[in-house]
Amino acid sequence: MPRLRPRGSHPLLSHARWLVAAVALVLLGCATTPERLPPLTRQFYYNLPSATDQQAFLKLRESERQGFLEQKGLWALWTALSADERQAVESGEVRPGFKEFAAFMAWGPPADTQKRGDLRYHTFIRCTSGPKAGRYVPNNLECDGTSSEIELMIRDGAVAEIKYLN
Repeated sequence: MPRLRPRGSHPLLSHARWLVAAVALVLLGCATTPERLPPLTRQFYYNLPSATDQQAFLKLRESERQGFLEQKGLWALWTALSADERQAVESGEVRPGFKEFAAFMAWGPPADTQKRGDLRYHTFIRCTSGPKAGRYVPNNLECDGTSSEIELMIRDGAVAEIKYLN
C-alpha cells in the first residue's frame, strides 16, 4: 500500500515555498521602478548621471544604495547641503542662496540648461494639471495637461535668482 503524506507536504511544494520566500527576500530591498522607491531615494535615482546607473540603482538592496551614491559623487553633494536645504528638498521648496544640487534634489534634473558667461540657467517644468500635477518633468508633453516653467540662475554653484515664467 502506498504511503500517504499529510496534505501540503509534497517535496516539490516545500521546495517551491522556499524558492518564493528567497525571491521575496531578495526583492524586498530592490525596486522594479522608481515609483516604488521612497521619495528621497527616488530623487537620488533621478539625479544619477545615466540610464545605466539608474537601472543598476534599482537592483540594489537598500543597504547598498549609499555606497553606490558615494561612488557616483551624489552622496558628497547631499551631505554638503545645510539642514535648511535638506528640509527644503523634502518639501520641494528652493530659495535663492541654496546650492544648485538642492534644486536638482527637490525638482529633479532640469529640462534645459543654458550657459551664458559665468552663469548657468536651468529651466524646470512643473505639471499644473492632469494626472502628474505637481510633478517636475523633463518635457511639458509628459504632463497630459498644463505646465509652468521655473528658471533658476546659478552663480558660483548657488541659486542666485528664481523666475516663474508661466
